[in-house]
Amino acid sequence: MTSPTPHARARWGLWALTATHSANDFYTGAVAALLPFFVLRADYSYAAVAGITLAATALSSVAQPVFGYLGDRYGMRWMSVVGLLAAGGGIALSGIVADSYVAVWIAVAISGIGVAAYHPAATMEARELGGGTSGSMSLFSVGGNVGVALAPSAVILVVGVFGLPGSGLLIMPALALGVVYVAVSRRRLFSRSMPAGPPPAATAAGSDDWRAFMWLTAVLATWSVAYVGTSTFVSLYSIQRFDVTAGVASIALSLFPAAGAIGTLAGGWLADRFGRLRIVRLGYLLAVGSLAAIVLAPSPVAVIVATAALGTSLFLPFAAQITLSHSYLPNRIGVASGVTLGLTLSLGGLVSPLLGAVADGGSIRIVFVIMAALVAIGFGLSFVLTDRRTGSTTRHAPQGPPELERA
Repeated sequence: MTSPTPHARARWGLWALTATHSANDFYTGAVAALLPFFVLRADYSYAAVAGITLAATALSSVAQPVFGYLGDRYGMRWMSVVGLLAAGGGIALSGIVADSYVAVWIAVAISGIGVAAYHPAATMEARELGGGTSGSMSLFSVGGNVGVALAPSAVILVVGVFGLPGSGLLIMPALALGVVYVAVSRRRLFSRSMPAGPPPAATAAGSDDWRAFMWLTAVLATWSVAYVGTSTFVSLYSIQRFDVTAGVASIALSLFPAAGAIGTLAGGWLADRFGRLRIVRLGYLLAVGSLAAIVLAPSPVAVIVATAALGTSLFLPFAAQITLSHSYLPNRIGVASGVTLGLTLSLGGLVSPLLGAVADGGSIRIVFVIMAALVAIGFGLSFVLTDRRTGSTTRHAPQGPPELERA
């Protein structure tokens, strides 16, 4: 029997890794889906469930750059599987121990830290398996969108039938896909160093450009505020302005991440063909127009259409921004991934209460005006960025000095 070619093995490895990304981010979505059950069945206050959200998101965002550093320094590619299992185990345990708020908080925090441990290692692996292209990164990224989208239905089905103790069944995606990925990639996962040899799209390693990376981080901060702000306020905006029911208002919220998945896939494909910065700028420009359309929308149907357009346009640059961060820090891929996917995205959550205060003091419509202005600033800042064509990674032996090789 003919053995698979290295290209075929990489392709299957990328698909398997994308599946684990769906499972991992499933647990991010599961936290939000579990909150109503904690309120209704465990009698938690709203302040208490807000604390659970903090345990899941804030700790994860802060921890991701730390795990990225560890990945750069020591390899530790197995963190993707360990993180996935921790993410699933924490959520599975949370409903079982619902009688103790402290125990639930710790369980959800463990899940959040598991999510944080997964992302840098898995993103580094996706970069290597996909040859550093934006298209392969968009495929890996959209796996996370799928996982978040599936979580509410799965949680309602399981907990609705078996009650909060039934949350133990939610560990099944982590176990099943973790086993599959280990079977496909066990040699890579447990190797002590990154394998030598350049992937198809790589060029020679370069030095880290922290100045460019900080500019990219500033651009991403405006993206984060628009993403979190829209997720938080778009349904409330339709209710406040057009007096529609919650069911009608939720249509826009449901379409937003679905359109984002389409934008992620399209943006990666377009970035490989027309250049990353062109797609980044196009995405931000279209996002400004979409936010303006939400502000000026004459009907709730127009809000739904504009929100779908916003989801697509906001996610067009997503994969390109990740690969740009890798090109700016070619010797710190884990740190770049941790900041880009974790710490930067948490900025939107920090600003969200301020946007809420603006909405309380005036109207939610003003919030969308502010977000449009911020994304316009991000569009302007994108012209400071340069498309640095390095595709390298850093190879490390444990405890030893970094050795630069071709990616």
